[in-house]
Amino acid sequence: MRRALLLIAALVLAACDPGQGREAFTDSRPPPSLSPRFLAPEGWAWGVVQAEGQPQLRYGVSSPVAVGTRAQVLIVPAYGESGEVWFETARQLNARGYAVWVLERAGQGGSGRYLSPHDLGHTDGFEAGAEAVRSLIAGAIRPDDDVPLILLGAGDAALTAVMAAQGGAAIDAMILSGPDFRPQAAPKRWESLASRVGLARAPAPGWRAWSREAPDDHAAGVASDPWRGKVRHAWQTANPDLRLTGPSLGWAAAQSRALAQILAAPALSMPVLILGPAEGADAAQTFCATLAACEYIATQDPGTALHLGEDSHRTLWFETITDHLAQAASQARAVRPAPGA
Repeated sequence: MRRALLLIAALVLAACDPGQGREAFTDSRPPPSLSPRFLAPEGWAWGVVQAEGQPQLRYGVSSPVAVGTRAQVLIVPAYGESGEVWFETARQLNARGYAVWVLERAGQGGSGRYLSPHDLGHTDGFEAGAEAVRSLIAGAIRPDDDVPLILLGAGDAALTAVMAAQGGAAIDAMILSGPDFRPQAAPKRWESLASRVGLARAPAPGWRAWSREAPDDHAAGVASDPWRGKVRHAWQTANPDLRLTGPSLGWAAAQSRALAQILAAPALSMPVLILGPAEGADAAQTFCATLAACEYIATQDPGTALHLGEDSHRTLWFETITDHLAQAASQARAVRPAPGA
């Protein structure tokens, strides 16, 4: 108990002045080391949306060139990823006729940060991310009957996507890429006590500031492709405002609450595709089985960021996603009444 009290006392000193947050950052510089396939698609534009009670949120959008728009895709990146990490995927989706939106949650990517140091990941709850998704859809995307909207949540943002859908987001289908539905480890006694006394924004034990020497996503086992695994680190090296490392004490607690909340809520009726990671497949399959129209596909990619996998894995991932998009768009149009009906 004495050790726990000493730890909390140290956290109090660290959290007494959490510093100022930061506004959204919308002017990233392309890293000179990256191949053109990892740079912004043609016509890419950044914007800012404000969700109630949150910092400014950054989003990006690009549309197909010289082809009609078959559907719109809204991507919510995983923890630590900025929209730039999805440029390759956005470019390829544009080529297939899909408009692409990428929304970064508060405290992530180029969106506003809650506190300093700015490379400390924090959230006031995954409910805030879900509200941000609904705000972007209602305020910027404004989907219509002619162009269906599909929501894609990656990694832990799968929880955000599901919560947004359960809260009434105007989407026609959903894709969850590499989600983790495994129950989180119970917080240690001192962590629970720290949160109860208002220290959720303090860094978790072992937190370290961002460093150029930190392993990239391939070295960390997140991305199976060595070149795609360098993308996030390259963008963060060139743009200090995009840097993010470990989470606050409150982040893990928020993720655990979000999982419990979506499991307790009514099942979704819209079509859902889950591309399961190599780890945690049983939990993802179990969640899929609770949904009315869910397809689960196991992947062999050893990484968790499936969009950053080596070609042998990523090609199958991309083709599976585009097949689902085409099917979901066709189904959405089929069930909507004709104009004037």
